[in-house]
Amino acid sequence: SSSSSSSSSSSTTSSTTTTSSSPTHTTHNSNYRGLTIHSLSTSNPITEIAPLLSSVLFGNAKADQIVRAARDVLSKFGGKVPESAEGGLKEITGIGPKLAEILSAVNRRESYL
Repeated sequence: SSSSSSSSSSSTTSSTTTTSSSPTHTTHNSNYRGLTIHSLSTSNPITEIAPLLSSVLFGNAKADQIVRAARDVLSKFGGKVPESAEGGLKEITGIGPKLAEILSAVNRRESYL
């Protein structure tokens, strides 16, 4: 009888552990609007984007750059990310020559068709 009480107790502990981590995850997702160019451009970098980058060094600064980059893509390129460095990638906030070349190699629309 005491062994069944013990196993019941450990399943309760396991359930409690799972439940205690779920609210954090659920609360985080309840504000999630999806990562689109439009949602990013209107996001608050500190309250909405930086928490997603919490494990990244300089997360607040990078969150601000992501929002500014999304705004650049909307205002300069009508919401479509340019495919090449020469086509405008380097004009987007936070994208320098090296990253532009890398993105040029992987950011081809035909790659997604």
